Amino acid sequence: MNIKKILVVIETDQESQPALDKVMLLARDSEFEITLIASDYTDYLIEGYYFDAVDLSQLRKEYLDERRIALEALAEPIRQKGVVVITKAVWGHPGFQAIVNEVEEHDIDLVVSHTRKHGALSRLFLTNDDWHLVRSCPAPLLLVKEKAWVNESVVLAAVDPKHARHKPLGLDHKILDLALVVGELLGSKTHVFHSYGQLLFAGSYPGNAEVAHKLAFEELLVDYDIPGGQQHLIEEVPEFGLKQIEIKLKPNLIVMGAVSRNVLTEVFIGSTTEKVID
Repeated sequence: MNIKKILVVIETDQESQPALDKVMLLARDSEFEITLIASDYTDYLIEGYYFDAVDLSQLRKEYLDERRIALEALAEPIRQKGVVVITKAVWGHPGFQAIVNEVEEHDIDLVVSHTRKHGALSRLFLTNDDWHLVRSCPAPLLLVKEKAWVNESVVLAAVDPKHARHKPLGLDHKILDLALVVGELLGSKTHVFHSYGQLLFAGSYPGNAEVAHKLAFEELLVDYDIPGGQQHLIEEVPEFGLKQIEIKLKPNLIVMGAVSRNVLTEVFIGSTTEKVID
């Protein structure tokens, strides 16, 4: 995993920028090209809503110009530190699609965006951009919260070596590789975690399941130099297992995979990743 281009989603209407703050911690000892993007729109400037086409074009330009000015104000102090910073204000309707397009067009290595707690209806109908980014972003996606990263913390890689969620082969290796790279950037130890839940009446005995998961976990890690004390195997449903290990280790960052499957199933159940975001 070679991180050279980072795309940071900026909320120009907010005073604090947690996503940018986290990126600057990653960039302390590395050389990145950082793109600050504001993917935004307003209902008042959607065609046919309030204004005719001529007025709409000019007003939309002025709207984006204001955001470019805000982005430049954030970018200039970073440039003075010798970091290459590009700014882009785009009409994003929907907002996540403009971010995905930017990733695909410019070979972005990492996308960083701020996320907040979601209401029940937002989760049910997937109305938030970060839900859609989890599903459709073609590059690794770092969702950050207001909570500051602390020194002497860990990076946690959450893997699924038995492929119980029908994910692609090789995804666990990508998770581990990225977790080790980010751990090195932050000066943090990388821990790896696998949680498996026992299904009642599934036709397998608990002891057999434990052995199978243990063997798969060990086989996955055979090519990685991760000490035994940094390996964690838990018998628990994944989202609850993650909660337990998060309380124990207090990681700065969790690296995990997201797989989209049947649309209706996802709307009403959601992936493990989406369940743990909040």
